[in-house]
Formats: sequence, C-alpha cells, structure tokens
Amino acid sequence: LMRDDLRSSSLIPATEPFTGLGFTHVGGGGGETVSPATLAVTGKNAIVDWVLVELRNAATPSTIVATRSALLQRDGDIVGTNGYNRLLFSVANGNYHVAVRHRNSLGVMTGSAQALNANAASIDFTLPTTSTYGTAARATVNPGRMGQWCGNVVRDNLLKYTGGSNDRDPILVAVGSTLPTNTVNGYLSTDVTLDGVVKYTGTGNDRDPIILNVGGNT
Repeated sequence: LMRDDLRSSSLIPATEPFTGLGFTHVGGGGGETVSPATLAVTGKNAIVDWVLVELRNAATPSTIVATRSALLQRDGDIVGTNGYNRLLFSVANGNYHVAVRHRNSLGVMTGSAQALNANAASIDFTLPTTSTYGTAARATVNPGRMGQWCGNVVRDNLLKYTGGSNDRDPILVAVGSTLPTNTVNGYLSTDVTLDGVVKYTGTGNDRDPIILNVGGNT
C-alpha cells in the first residue's frame, strides 16, 4: 500500500490541482472536487493524491481528446471523485490511448489504443505485461509491479539531478537555500515522497529518490 500522509494531514486540496499547475483540460475535464466523506475513508481505499487521466487520439497520441481529474487510492486503484470505481468520459465509442499523469511524476500511457465504450474497461499499469508508450516508461517498484517515475519536480519530460532545469534545486529553494536542513510542510510539487514535508537532507528526504531513479552513480 502507498502512504496516505497527505490525506491524513488534511493537505489534499478539495479541488483538482492540475488547472493551477498549467495542465491541459479538454472534453469536459477540469474543476473536479472531492467530498470530505471521500477523504475520510481509511485503509486500502484511502486517497493518496489527485491524478489526471487523459484519453488521447489513437493515431496521434499527442492529441488529448478528453481529460478527467481522478483520485489515487493506497492500493493503486484510480477512482472518480464521487468514489465510483470507473471514470466516465463524454466521448464517442472508439479506440483511445489512455494516459495517467501526476503533478511530480512522469506520465505513463498505453502502448496501443484501447477499445472504450459503455462497458467497463480496466487497464492495469502496474503489470509488466501491460504495453506502455515509449522506452522504460515505468519504474519497477516491486518484483512484478510497475509504477510511475517520481521526482519530476520541474514539470517536463525528464528526471534530472544536475545541470540546467534539474529537479533537485527546487527542493533546496523550497526549504530556504541557505539552510538545507530546513523543512517545509504543505501540498507542494517539491514533496517527492508525498509525506507532506519537503526535506533536502536527512532520512526520507525528497532529493534521494531523484538520484536513485536516474541511476545513483551518474
């Protein structure tokens, strides 16, 4: 199970965060809200954070057809803001690439277009056998279990530890630059570990996952 520190600390915003972060909403997406009752759920169905689910054109995957802001549960399920275990999109039946994005992780998208219609469709991005778009699009988080690459603090398509526009420096800036041992609490993109605390040094800091994801030694 993933941690739900953001929820238990009452840091998850009631309205989706993606609009304010500059993500694209189309096809009726944007402005979704979550009820206090949904955020009060504990256990495996407790909410970890917001995610953005996109349907993309089958022939041109860079074209976003529709979006929905949704919720990620501790057991990895993505559910609607009303707690339903499926998302509804106002699009015609057809084939679409399905992408999942997060505010400080690299997105993941199906390698082929999926047939979507009125029947429930399930896509399990945690399975290594699920085809994904691109190369090494997911991280191995446990044997036989895949996940998104965390640490994309500077929202782009790269994880970088050094050099221009790297993902480490904003963490240092967030805690105050001159005193790296400082910490800052809140719902922040610099909180790579999603524990509600931005840390540059010490146990559970937010920069170590970045260097581990890019290879550790280089």
